[in-house]
Amino acid sequence: MLIAKITDSEFFGGEPVYIEDDTRYNVRGILVNEDGMIAVMHLTDMEGYKLPGGSIPITESQTQALLREIHELTGRNSEIVEYLGWIEEHKAKRKFCAMTHFYVLKTVGEDFNEGILKESENRLGYYIEWLSYDDILSRIEGLMDDCKNYQLRFILKREDIILKLAKEKGLI
Repeated sequence: MLIAKITDSEFFGGEPVYIEDDTRYNVRGILVNEDGMIAVMHLTDMEGYKLPGGSIPITESQTQALLREIHELTGRNSEIVEYLGWIEEHKAKRKFCAMTHFYVLKTVGEDFNEGILKESENRLGYYIEWLSYDDILSRIEGLMDDCKNYQLRFILKREDIILKLAKEKGLI
């Protein structure tokens, strides 16, 4: 189910531009632990937050990619609770569309290993924080108004939409 289409027009005005010829497929999850806290990636270099996840390789299904990414980034094993749908980010300035599928997951088992961030993620200053829904939403909404970073504007808008939807559905 399509949840939303985000375009440059939301941030800069004008008519929406939809990119049809270059689509990149991603998957992200709202991972909830046993204490009801949610995993978010703190992007220190951009001063922002995003849900854990990543690209879907051609060799993996959405769910395989999601479970692998969640484990790599958080060190936690997880189980899918529900599929929420997808959000399209039509980035005219960058000339591509990012189609991100979203799931709600819960942690399973007591085994905990630190997430093994890829070199590029470490270089960007990413690290996992476990926050309450209210804390995440407050931080994201606080950053949205003054955000000047093109990429981060899309990330914050996307995460705001999906977190509110999951809350509305009673999943978090």
